[in-house]
Amino acid sequence: MPATLVSALPPPAVAAAPKERLPPTTAALVAHLKALHQKASRALILGQGAAAWQHSSEAVQHCNIERLTCEYGEQQARQLCCRLWILHICVLSSLAELAEEDGRLQIRRGAGDGAGGDLPGFPASVRGVWDAIMAAFGGYAGNVDSEVLVPTVLLCLKLRDARTARDIVEAWLATLSDDTMFLLQSASGPGVSGAARQQQRTMARASYLRVCELYTLHILPQLGDFPSAYEFLSVNTAVSAPARSELTRRLDSLRNPPPAAAAPKKRSRKKSAKPRPSTEGRDDDDDDDSDAHTPILGPAPPKSAAARAQPPPPSSAPARSDGRAVARKTTTTTTTTTQAALRRTRTGGAGVAWQVVRQLMSRWGFTLFTLAVAAALIRLLTQRFRLPHLLNVVYRKLRSTLKMGTKITYI
Repeated sequence: MPATLVSALPPPAVAAAPKERLPPTTAALVAHLKALHQKASRALILGQGAAAWQHSSEAVQHCNIERLTCEYGEQQARQLCCRLWILHICVLSSLAELAEEDGRLQIRRGAGDGAGGDLPGFPASVRGVWDAIMAAFGGYAGNVDSEVLVPTVLLCLKLRDARTARDIVEAWLATLSDDTMFLLQSASGPGVSGAARQQQRTMARASYLRVCELYTLHILPQLGDFPSAYEFLSVNTAVSAPARSELTRRLDSLRNPPPAAAAPKKRSRKKSAKPRPSTEGRDDDDDDDSDAHTPILGPAPPKSAAARAQPPPPSSAPARSDGRAVARKTTTTTTTTTQAALRRTRTGGAGVAWQVVRQLMSRWGFTLFTLAVAAALIRLLTQRFRLPHLLNVVYRKLRSTLKMGTKITYI
């Protein structure tokens, strides 16, 4: 066969080896869990309850701290598990409510887009969620981080399930590791030195104190078990003395709340209406005022307070045909005159001056006063400055008008 024909022939087909689906590595699993966490967070913010539940449920199913610790590191694996479970509890809190019939968890109406029906893997109680959390953190409650424990307890309190919250906290307190208790009660921990030791001890104490506060101030008071709360604070040596006294004080205030103080009455900004004088006592008031200002209305015999308080004699009232006396009516003319005189007297010199000005300004008075002022101004200008002949003519006209007005006013 010629070489050209051999080169023109296509190469023999080689059968491709079938691709085997390898199990995902730890790095791929971590990236997948982070992507699910991001999707669930976005769906929760947008109010898409069904999508948030789907992504968060898938993430916590693959979340196992022992598997992630092998190649990802213990601290990083714990942080990732905490983030995933906290988000899952937040999604569950936004969707769940407690059924009144049997006390089981059910999906709340209007919880989100597509969350009105059945959701796959929706738990029947918070105890089932807590069992899954313990399985993810090694199988016992003391290994669960307090950052996951606190949202779980708050979910129980939100659903008014204080008994489950008490069981969860008591199981966590009873199974704490020896290293954690050593950090709480001592200033040094095993294998820890320097700033890392201090930071680890501070974080452990803060987490433990937060759980104790939930247990003594929120869970046991809801159950009415105040003696257990006092006993827990008295025998607990992991809590410092100042923190113990503060918790005891707050527990006392919950058990014996102080009486509610009456709220101070707010003063109204509206001005109070001034009481109007009654018409019944005007005659007596006018008589008193007329006595005080007798020089204006002429001499009058003085009256004493006792004489004014006595009722008039029966003979002074006119008699009726049936023999009963008729009350005398007080005229309003005298009252009006008295009030006007009192007002004039109270104004003093200002009132007298105003009356004089009104008399002078009546009729032609105001016109003549204006013309006199204008003539004086024009004369002043003509004496100091050389003004055109027109102003001199105007001045003469004003002066003649002023004289004529004076004559008319005099007539």
